[in-house]
Amino acid sequence: MELFFLYIVRVSIYLAVFALAYKMLLSRKINPEFNRYYLLFSGIGAALLGFFNGFAFTFTGSIVPNLVVDLPEIVVYANSGYIETTSFLANGLREIEIVQVLLLLSGLIVLMIVFVQLIKIILLITQNPRSKFMGLTLVEIDNNTPPFSFFHWIFVAKELTNQQDFAKIFAHENAHFKRLHSVDVLVFEFLHVLFWFHPAYYYLRKELKTMHEFEADAMALKFFDKTDYQQTLLSLSFSGGMIPISNPFNVSLIKKRMLMMNQKKRHKPAQNWLKLLIFLPFMIAAILIQSCSFDKKEVQTEPRPEDIMSYKVDSAGKVTGSMVNPKEAFADAEPIEGEIFNVVEEMPVFAGGTEALLKFISNNIQYPEKAREKGIQGRVFVNFIIEKDGSVSSPKILRGIGGGCDEEALRVVGMMPDWTPGKQRGQAVRVSFNIPIRFTLE
Repeated sequence: MELFFLYIVRVSIYLAVFALAYKMLLSRKINPEFNRYYLLFSGIGAALLGFFNGFAFTFTGSIVPNLVVDLPEIVVYANSGYIETTSFLANGLREIEIVQVLLLLSGLIVLMIVFVQLIKIILLITQNPRSKFMGLTLVEIDNNTPPFSFFHWIFVAKELTNQQDFAKIFAHENAHFKRLHSVDVLVFEFLHVLFWFHPAYYYLRKELKTMHEFEADAMALKFFDKTDYQQTLLSLSFSGGMIPISNPFNVSLIKKRMLMMNQKKRHKPAQNWLKLLIFLPFMIAAILIQSCSFDKKEVQTEPRPEDIMSYKVDSAGKVTGSMVNPKEAFADAEPIEGEIFNVVEEMPVFAGGTEALLKFISNNIQYPEKAREKGIQGRVFVNFIIEKDGSVSSPKILRGIGGGCDEEALRVVGMMPDWTPGKQRGQAVRVSFNIPIRFTLE
């Protein structure tokens, strides 16, 4: 549920960016075909871009030198604070579980409404007389309902088929069919499920339908006198019940259509492309911010002596420690006896193998709440020793990120059960390992 909620937040931002760009750059000087494709891309593009979130950039730090055997990296997901730009909004709202439930339920209701509209059209087709006309299907409907089309079906009152205005109506609806406008409308109606709450969606949907009418009018005017065609449009400008997912002949934008028909100078598509170049940097920035996560606090590539953290893990799994100078930290400590190997003939083995080790740590580690709140993420490198008896000893941080992540990594490493000890020339020996644990806010 939370992942879906964060997805909605991301696509909502994209949709707002697309709508703002259209309003500022394309809404005044209109090229119907270009604007139509831009509007269609805005809805589909916003929905698709919300899925891209897998990039990660590290601006500081690098990999810890491979001085000992590195175990496979373990990734700990927080499922919160997904990206900095949306965290302020998402953090406040996602805590309210009812908001997420209402978001999902409202989307399902909108989806049901779309299916009801489709069923209404199917019923009109199956329950009314039909006839073929110039490759399309005419469906006779009630006289009080204005003509409209849906794919190759044209819904029109029988009395209009006998009038001279019918040729203009048919030319207009045939243009809708040839330009596949019903596909656009259907796609936007299903996008309604995601964007039912978003003002930008309703603005873009309205503009898309307007572009459909402009395109259909332009194609019809190739066969009819403009004045005669406009008179027909005005004479049929009566109200009636229409299904929203259809393409009506007389929609409530007569004035806009008249002005578009009378427009002498058409805006060239090349000028629109130049305008979108202004929008391109903002779109790239939005994509980067929305899709990328940034590893934080990874500053030190190799631990300096003064930066080594010394920790103790008690029997209850509690970690205590501080950032100290190693000479001071181990002044009273007993010296470690025996040579420590990095690679031996028979390496230590966790019970059940590497897969069992990864599963053990994944099942026991938790993302610290402090790190979540501060948006801290990155890799913690832990070094530990497998003793001659297979026990885990001397866990320490090679590189940390703070926010409680270091302590959590050490706590879980200290909880590990005994390993099968390593052997060199048949003798049990002490072996050192590094394990990277990546905390990521995804």
